[in-house]
Amino acid sequence: MTFILDNNFILDLISRRALNFAMHINLTHLLLSKGYAAISSSQLHNLRYVVKKSYPQYENEYLEIEARLKIIKTPSYIDLNHKLANLDIEDYLIELSAKIVNGKIITSDKQFLKNSEFAITPIDTFHYLFKEEKKVEFLPLKKINDKHVVEIEQAIDRVLTSGWYLLGNEVKNFETNLAKYVGVKHAIGVANGLDALRLILKAYIEMGIMAEGDEIIVPANTYIASVLAISDNRLKPVLVEPDINTYNLDISLIEQHITAHTKAIMVVHLYGQICWSQGLEALAKKYNLKIIEDNAQAIGAEYAGDSQSLTHIADSDSQSLTHIAYSGSPKSLTNIQKAGSLGHAAGFSFYPGKNLGALGDAGAVCTNDDALATMIRALGNYGSKQKYVNEYQGLNSRLDEIQAALLDVKLKYIDQENEYRRRIAHYYIENIKNENVILPTINYKLQTINSHVFHLFVIRSAARERLQQYLTENGIQTLIHYPIPPHKQGAYKQMNNVTFPITELIHNEVLSLPISPVMEWEEVERVVKHLNEWFLE
Repeated sequence: MTFILDNNFILDLISRRALNFAMHINLTHLLLSKGYAAISSSQLHNLRYVVKKSYPQYENEYLEIEARLKIIKTPSYIDLNHKLANLDIEDYLIELSAKIVNGKIITSDKQFLKNSEFAITPIDTFHYLFKEEKKVEFLPLKKINDKHVVEIEQAIDRVLTSGWYLLGNEVKNFETNLAKYVGVKHAIGVANGLDALRLILKAYIEMGIMAEGDEIIVPANTYIASVLAISDNRLKPVLVEPDINTYNLDISLIEQHITAHTKAIMVVHLYGQICWSQGLEALAKKYNLKIIEDNAQAIGAEYAGDSQSLTHIADSDSQSLTHIAYSGSPKSLTNIQKAGSLGHAAGFSFYPGKNLGALGDAGAVCTNDDALATMIRALGNYGSKQKYVNEYQGLNSRLDEIQAALLDVKLKYIDQENEYRRRIAHYYIENIKNENVILPTINYKLQTINSHVFHLFVIRSAARERLQQYLTENGIQTLIHYPIPPHKQGAYKQMNNVTFPITELIHNEVLSLPISPVMEWEEVERVVKHLNEWFLE
């Protein structure tokens, strides 16, 4: 929540002229400590002028407070015929700033309170903050983006003023920074995550490495996009059951599904956990197969080999990971690779709800293969390397400048935000104690605590619908990822009679709990409390 402090509130505070100064100072301390306090950019000039002229002895104190306030811009769209604009233009500008962040304006101005639905008194602010517990949202996207609102606004303004909206410097910069972050030679921005996978396969077909009717091994337990990318290229998806513990592709089952027509294995780092092993690499080498990563959910996840055992110790009191104990030499961890750099090519999704989310659809392909990168870049641009010269039957799948500029801002914070997700996840794992709930398993054989970025925290229960209803009644929003497996969808009627018992069990029982980089710790504790109190009659 954002609370904009009106001029009179700030002046009352620094001048000690408020009738209830103690309440003002306590409220200000509370708002600042939670990061809720803000000011409209339209206020800055007048406040500084009034303080310097009327309260010079408090100027340093005011500047210290101002430095701790979030500054909310005044938008360019102004309706001078608006009622509040005619009464007090400054109040109107502050209200416009409040509308941007869906916030409140703390004021004692009776006219402001009477004429703005966003205005609220200091005492009512206390009541608002301490009223009945609000719903724990599953993923408050606006709140996530608000963390970086100043940099995002600067990035969008930069695109607007440049006059260049496609295939410009913002896309080039993001591609360069993404490739460097992932640890690959090439990153190619595309329109969405599905297109990223479609283009990889289409490129291999154009390069003569695959042909219509060839088989691609893919997890049965995945979002349907993984399978759609295969069938869209007239290739044959060969579904393989997952590991019931990690929900990722069971690598031990792959070899029995390999035929003379198999050309690739598509691994999905589901829910944010790496799906990889040395055994997988050996299979690909043995049968000359491509490995394609569906990395829609696991940006930032790491892999460092799987030959040693790892013990995880978490300190739930400090709400953070304390240390990792390895049975082997720490030197074995120097070759850490990120998801998206492990296979021959990887598809990324930047759908708004992902750990790295855009303000709409967006995606990318990462690879170290020069020829593949060149082909994908052409195929995503109508099959053209040179304008109006079309060498292939391509697609229109390009990342636009605004999405690239925004993603470049958020990429700088991805490791920090993933770490906070891990803190929440490990608190859940250490503290949820309910025999009717199955918690996720982390594959610590992957040799790095960062092998899971917890895009989703997925539990299982045989009484999922009852559990979800119970959590909803207690103000906790949950989602199901995913209720229907691909082979049971109407889009794949030809597979509806096929049985994948492990996949079907997972899809019938999974429930995703709230987890995000802006989740407050009181909300995390509420989720644990209610899960531990739930019981089956």
